[in-house]
Amino acid sequence: MSLLWRDPWLKPLSRHDLGAEKCSYCEKRFVQIEFVTSCDFCEIGVMHDQCANKHILSEHKKQLESKINTHRDRPLHDYQ
Repeated sequence: MSLLWRDPWLKPLSRHDLGAEKCSYCEKRFVQIEFVTSCDFCEIGVMHDQCANKHILSEHKKQLESKINTHRDRPLHDYQ
């Protein structure tokens, strides 16, 4: 099993700050409060956090496995 740690930070941005009105993956419009991110492997754009997980697992499986293997033996930071 591999659990992937995403650095938690919340930066409130508007749709205008991001230049996006909707999710690049599911194409649903962003609503009042959304957790968003982007892909670490391509330039697809801003997505819901859950959509980014689906996108990365379906489109970048080999790249993801390579990244996991690269970081497998590195120690966690104190805050992790």
